[in-house]
Amino acid sequence: MKKSLMKIPAAAVFCGLFLLLSGCTGISRGIAEAVLDREVTDTRQCQMQGPKFAGLEQSLDSHAQDTAGTTKVLMVHGISHHTAGYSNRFRDRLMTALELDIVDPEVKTIRLSAPDIGHDAEGKPPELGTLRITRHSSRKSARSLLFYELTWSPITEEDKKLILYDTANTEGLARSGVNHTMKGFLNATVPDLLIYMGGGHDKITASVRESVCWMFSSDWFGLPSGDGRHACHEWQSTEMARVADDDYFFITHSLGSRITLDTIQSFATDSKTALPGSRLESIRGMVRDKDFTVFMLANQLPLLQLGREAPAVTGKFREYCTANGELKSERILHRLNIVAFSDPNDILSYPVQDDFAQQHIDSRVCPRLANVSINVAQQRDIFGAASFADPLTAHNGYLEDARVISLITNGTGDGEKQSPAEGKCSWQEMRRTPKPESATPQP
Repeated sequence: MKKSLMKIPAAAVFCGLFLLLSGCTGISRGIAEAVLDREVTDTRQCQMQGPKFAGLEQSLDSHAQDTAGTTKVLMVHGISHHTAGYSNRFRDRLMTALELDIVDPEVKTIRLSAPDIGHDAEGKPPELGTLRITRHSSRKSARSLLFYELTWSPITEEDKKLILYDTANTEGLARSGVNHTMKGFLNATVPDLLIYMGGGHDKITASVRESVCWMFSSDWFGLPSGDGRHACHEWQSTEMARVADDDYFFITHSLGSRITLDTIQSFATDSKTALPGSRLESIRGMVRDKDFTVFMLANQLPLLQLGREAPAVTGKFREYCTANGELKSERILHRLNIVAFSDPNDILSYPVQDDFAQQHIDSRVCPRLANVSINVAQQRDIFGAASFADPLTAHNGYLEDARVISLITNGTGDGEKQSPAEGKCSWQEMRRTPKPESATPQP
């Protein structure tokens, strides 16, 4: 896949501006709350536009009737340092909503490795972060789910040491306390974007690629136990025989959305695999008939597309993705459902329009977009003259929002669950109008 890395400074400046504003959030919030010191009515809104999409609930229900398959979810974080276990609270909320009230006591932890991207100073493949897998099931039914949490931020830690001295502020004049806090926050976050758009791209996407490989591989019992360093294709139980039966979902945040989409698109062009040709073609054949769903929280795709070349194949959805498309045998996925969440008060979040998919997402992954415009942060009036919403909450609050969790679990609903987010989101469905049989062709 081609990677043009021009115009990084513009994106970085924008990101820096946002993060500086986020660093001021505590001050702004304190001032606003001191002024308003009163109970505020929740006026947050949620609007959806796009086609139907299934959530985790529909996948679990289908597998409860057909025990051959498993629902699998991969979580990919965004900028700033993350430690393994960062998704625990969100994961537990999700499991509660899904009524998966049994968890296996074992947490399978894989220190990721990929020999095809080079070796470290000791001649070993570099570590690419940590993948933690937990297994969840229900007392009431045969439903079960595997939750994969990827922590890729260790990849950028070594490069970020270059500016630790600035965070510590041991050189030159001392900073004021507030500015010191803001600069430390900026130094911990913006470099991840710059590293990914620069020399760290291959390692970070390899981290997601290895995680997807482990999702594709065996069932829970075939995964490595303990805390070991493993490359997926070298593990003896990597059979990948269950790809056709299992369902795959991704939950991504901020920069994690761009990383995940880049990795999925690379399936079309990347030959980095240790699999023999016949086995690789077999897996590609199974994936070609699969639907993947990506829930993108605090989505940034349009911003992070700036300065990048478009994928090799664009604007050919009909040729690759329709039942009668002449190139359907060459597609990568049957469908990539993208559900893009954005809070208008998040300065660094953008809705993804249909023409973006046509122009900037590889047609061979067959993207289908739904946008969710949602007020995650509460908006407050200041003496009726202005309004204020916490930009940090607008960027990070998705994981605690019941409406977001409802859309991930139930999708747009079916059967008894017709209303998106339990009636708390309005939905304008996008659906093609069928051509009447009596319509006469236009000259």
